[in-house]
Amino acid sequence: KNLGISTKEAKEYIERYFASFSTIKAYLASIKTHAREHGRIFTLLGRQRVFDFSSAGPREQALYEREAVNSVFQGSAADIIKLAMNAIYPLLDENHKMILQIHDELIFEVDGGEAEIFAKKVANIMENVVSLNVPLKVNYAIAKSWGELK
Repeated sequence: KNLGISTKEAKEYIERYFASFSTIKAYLASIKTHAREHGRIFTLLGRQRVFDFSSAGPREQALYEREAVNSVFQGSAADIIKLAMNAIYPLLDENHKMILQIHDELIFEVDGGEAEIFAKKVANIMENVVSLNVPLKVNYAIAKSWGELK
């Protein structure tokens, strides 16, 4: 809907995507299979999400499979941002305050003259808090108010 294309076009786009990147489709299928066979999945850092497929009907099973895939990705992101927040904590004081965390974003209130230096330190921590096969990249923005951030 947001793209202004029909459901049929969206389905074709997804099919072409998975045809081009078949390993992604296989990986997503393996998460679902693992959840069904073992009743649980794990985030990259080992946190567990449990599912009870034994008493679930077909609709619930499909829901559990979607939740399993989502849990691997969003759960791993949540683990990483929490590690980053713990690593950033020593930088906080009366002039450097963490005021909000939204998914994979952190918002700070920092004295203006120190904002750029602080942002670079935080970005470095966030990019290096875990070691993955693919590097983590951080974007940051500095503004006088939250409403001006983008």
